[in-house]
Amino acid sequence: MGYPGKAKKIYNTPHHPWQKARIDEETALVKKFGLRNKKSVWKFASMLRKFRGQARTLLGVIGTGQVTEDSHFSREASQIQAKLQRLGVLKEESKLEDILALKIEDLLERQLQTIVFRKGYANSMKQARQFIVHGHISLNGRKITVPSYMVLKAEEDTISYYIGSPITKEALAAKPLLKVAPKAPAPAPAPAAAPVEVAAPAAPATEQAAPTKGE
Repeated sequence: MGYPGKAKKIYNTPHHPWQKARIDEETALVKKFGLRNKKSVWKFASMLRKFRGQARTLLGVIGTGQVTEDSHFSREASQIQAKLQRLGVLKEESKLEDILALKIEDLLERQLQTIVFRKGYANSMKQARQFIVHGHISLNGRKITVPSYMVLKAEEDTISYYIGSPITKEALAAKPLLKVAPKAPAPAPAPAAAPVEVAAPAAPATEQAAPTKGE
């Protein structure tokens, strides 16, 4: 048992740090959903792994045919389905097998930051994160400053700007997000000039000695 006052890590890091396919996938998720770093991706990946592991175990037990409808396993399966349905991750008519087909994007779509952007309260994912952290977004009248908060389906319609916030949808629409122009490609280096051969200077002519009187 560790120190009770210290928060425990609730996610697992990748087993291998240098896998190009995984790194590219995580980088794409960070850019698409405006996340702060890859730690957020690992948290949601661990959450999804937990749900899928529970569903896989329950499917194996229920598949034996020895589980009744009022057993502990049946109640646990119903609770997992109901939880994901309340979060809006699963549809009402979904089954336990549908949990195995979930992707990390399905969970990222239910975080507060994403829904604030989808509902038009921000012009970009990163701006939505900034509004939440700065206390401009409320949920059911309460200020929420956690961008990764998982929004319940019943809470989705209660998202709005916090009372007293100077930000409004009208002001936001009047000031669209500035798009940064792409950088111009660097000019290609000029080809190196061919070396010029310099002729060696001619050797000075030797002066003939003056004839003497006796010659």
